[in-house]
Amino acid sequence: MSQQEHLQDLTSGTNRIRIQIQEFRQRIEKLNRSLTEERLGNKTARLDFVLQQEVDLMADVQMKEAELKEGGASWEQALARSPERRVPFNTGTADGARAVGVETRFIYPMEGGTALVTFEETEVAMKILTMQKHRVSLGDGRSITVGVRPVVLIAPSSLKMETEASPRSVSISNLPRMDPQTLVDSLEIHFSRRRHGGGEVEVCKMVPDSWTAVLTFVEKDVAKGLMDEEFHEVKFQQKKERVRVTPFIHGRLTDLQTEMTPCLRTLLLTGIPDVMEQETLQDLLEIHFQKTINGGGEIEAFLYTPLGQNVSVVLDKIS
Repeated sequence: MSQQEHLQDLTSGTNRIRIQIQEFRQRIEKLNRSLTEERLGNKTARLDFVLQQEVDLMADVQMKEAELKEGGASWEQALARSPERRVPFNTGTADGARAVGVETRFIYPMEGGTALVTFEETEVAMKILTMQKHRVSLGDGRSITVGVRPVVLIAPSSLKMETEASPRSVSISNLPRMDPQTLVDSLEIHFSRRRHGGGEVEVCKMVPDSWTAVLTFVEKDVAKGLMDEEFHEVKFQQKKERVRVTPFIHGRLTDLQTEMTPCLRTLLLTGIPDVMEQETLQDLLEIHFQKTINGGGEIEAFLYTPLGQNVSVVLDKIS
C-alpha cells in the first residue's frame, strides 16, 4: 500500500470512528431519557444494562496499522534473558504467542460547565447515575440543577508488536546509582577494551526511567560475545560492580485494537452554570454529592471546569 493510500485509509477510519462516537452520544441521551420513563425495580441491574449498551455500541471500533509478523526463536531466547526493568509493559503468553499488555494514561477533554467526580464506591456512582438530575443548594434559597452522564473511554483492548534483537547493541542493567555521565563514561571505557571482550563503541546512552544503559558497538560480533558471558565486573570510580549484559530489543507497534470502556466510579456532571467563584461552587458541588441524603458518598476526586474554559484531564486508570 502506498503512503497516500495508507493516509486515505487512516482518514476513512477516523471518519468512521467520529460517526460511531456521534451515534454513541445519541444513544446515551436516549438511554438517559428512558431512565425517567421506565424505572426498573433493581437500579443496579438497570445501570449494568445501560453500561453494557454503551460497550456493545462501540465494541468494534479498532485501528490497524499493519499485519503482525510472527517472531522467531531468536526473539524468544532474547526475551527470556531481558534485563529486569520497570517499564509500562507486562508480558504473558496466549495461544502460543507472546502477548503484551499496556498500562495507559487517558486524556479526557472537559468542556466548560462540567465536573468530573470519582466516588470511592461503585454502588454510589450507580445510584447517582440513575437519579439523572440533581438539585444542588447554593444557600440563601438558591439552587441549580445539574445533569449526570457516564464517562466512557476508548481504551486499548490488545496490541501486537514486531520485535527483534539488535545485532550490535546490548542492554546493561544492575547499574549503581551515581552521576549518569560518569556511569556512561565508565561503561564505555570498560567495554571498549578487547581484554574485557569488548570493542570499539559507537554510542552509549542511559535510559533514565529504568536506570539501564544501551551500548552500541561498531562491529556486530562484539555484542554476542558479551551476552554469552552475561555478567561482567565493571569498575566505577574506585569500586567494582557486577552488571548484567542482555539483548537490546527493538519493538514496533503493528496492530492496535480498542474498545469503549465505562468508568464505574467516575461520572461527568453537566449543565453547571457560572453563578459564583470557581472554588466556592466546586466546594458546594462536592459537599452535595458527599451527602448520603442526596444519594452520594465518599469522594475520591473532584474537578470542576467553569463555563468558557476547556481543559484536558489525564486519567491514570479507568475507575
